[in-house]
Amino acid sequence: FPTRRSSDLLTNVYFHEGDYVKKGDRLFTIDPRPFDAQLKQAEANLARDTAQLSQARANLARDTGNELYARSQADRYSKLFQEGIMSRDQTEQMRTSADASSQAVAADKAAIESAQAQMSADSATIENVKVQVSYTQMISTIEGRTGNLIVKQGNIVTANVDSLMTITQVQPIYATFSVPESY
Repeated sequence: FPTRRSSDLLTNVYFHEGDYVKKGDRLFTIDPRPFDAQLKQAEANLARDTAQLSQARANLARDTGNELYARSQADRYSKLFQEGIMSRDQTEQMRTSADASSQAVAADKAAIESAQAQMSADSATIENVKVQVSYTQMISTIEGRTGNLIVKQGNIVTANVDSLMTITQVQPIYATFSVPESY
């Protein structure tokens, strides 16, 4: 059975040796609590990164407004400088302030892209953990009679190593035998 961890606690066995099981019957449960905790953590990370994305968008809106104001101020001071009303120093300060505002907007856009990428990674992690949680419920894939139960409830089982039991298909069953030529 494919779980991520090297060993897990077998918490429930839902049949007895020799029982007839149908396709879809639940056979075993592996302790899902560690995976449930991982799922809650991954969902919390997604919520955190969603909030960071909202914050980055708010910062972008604020800095875009500041950039527009700084650009208009720089343009006004530039015209006043050309008319000889403002000093070169004040005009340069306004232009530098506008450039800094532009860089803040670029940084905000990068923060938004980063937050979106992190949210995609969080979503993938959530899907992965959901798959891992689904592995804690083992169901029968065929109809048949159960064989010897190799592990008991409370045993530690190891992923991809332990065989828990076998199911022998009894219907349809195929038999071959030889018939004498005279019959």
